[in-house]
Amino acid sequence: MRDEKSDNEPQIEYAHMQSILREVVTSHSLQLLTWTIVPLGEEKEESSVFRISCCYAEQEGERRCATVILKILQPDAKRDRVDHYYYWKREALVYGSGMLRQLPTDMAAPQCYAVEEKEDGTVWIWLEDVDLEPLRSDWDFEQMSEIAFLLGKFNGYYLDATRLPTDHPYVCRHWIRSWVSVCAAYAKPIDEQRAAWDRHFQREAVVWERYVRQRTRVQRLVDTVEALPRVFAHQDVHGDNIFLVQRHGRSSLLAIDWQFASISGVGEELGRMFGYALLKKRIPIEQAMEYRQSLIAEYLRGLQATGWTGDCRLARFGFMATAALRFILVVDKLLKQAEGGSMKEGEECRHLWQVAETLLDMADEAWAVRDEIIRPLHVSTS
Repeated sequence: MRDEKSDNEPQIEYAHMQSILREVVTSHSLQLLTWTIVPLGEEKEESSVFRISCCYAEQEGERRCATVILKILQPDAKRDRVDHYYYWKREALVYGSGMLRQLPTDMAAPQCYAVEEKEDGTVWIWLEDVDLEPLRSDWDFEQMSEIAFLLGKFNGYYLDATRLPTDHPYVCRHWIRSWVSVCAAYAKPIDEQRAAWDRHFQREAVVWERYVRQRTRVQRLVDTVEALPRVFAHQDVHGDNIFLVQRHGRSSLLAIDWQFASISGVGEELGRMFGYALLKKRIPIEQAMEYRQSLIAEYLRGLQATGWTGDCRLARFGFMATAALRFILVVDKLLKQAEGGSMKEGEECRHLWQVAETLLDMADEAWAVRDEIIRPLHVSTS
């Protein structure tokens, strides 16, 4: 029997709900009695998530309860290519393939019970209900450093190329290239940006020149990132998706939301984490250098813990270049904020300015490291 339902929740037949429940509790004799569906988080255009609580009876008549997570992916024609960084069906395919059951010991994902393609075009993913609330926290310096170490171990496991999931074409091969392309398309044309800059930051011509110079280097930075040793990556590392847990007496990572899963360059995942955290104020801007130094040191330590003995400059470049490439998005946000007028002198505008300068500095450093590594990587210097 289905409890009272709301208008927006999915329609689930009794027999189907019972079959899913039998996968969750690994019992083929249970009898489903009632279930309730509760939405989790904000409903997004691209997906919605529900917790389903079931009451059931075992063969001997004892009543018990169990829960399961249902994530529903909405089709999107704009993201309907496997080479898009946010391919709409990727997470379902990754879970359905079983590859997440073969992760190294320092990384885990919720168990997947079923993946279903529906007649309306949506895809349903039935997942283990992991209690994440006790695990949520605003990462402090020590926690972020520990996560960097564990990311290094996770990525480093795949530096043995035989372990890469190369037989799964929906795992993105050109994540940073696709992301940069989308960011550049979203940003205003350079001539419109220049006009806005002159209106609001005319005295900062040097910063504008640095921005323009880095824009001319973007594709060469991306080419070099793609020439780095390859690793399997989650690519969406932040406090809503990645959790520090204790397993077998030691720290490890639990990851949800695998829609960005990719085969990426070593260091790329850490750079994306740093750039995102800096923009979202998870890293205090005045401590950016301290965080940078600790995160890359811990990431390298994690790589080396897996037995990697490669050139550390490769991982440093991947980290710096990927973090720096976020300047495309940040400068455009800054200009749009200034054009809006209300925040021109406010805290948010100052924050975006500081982040932009930090990322432009990192772009200069990445370019210098690129000069040192391009020949061993066989990357064009043009």
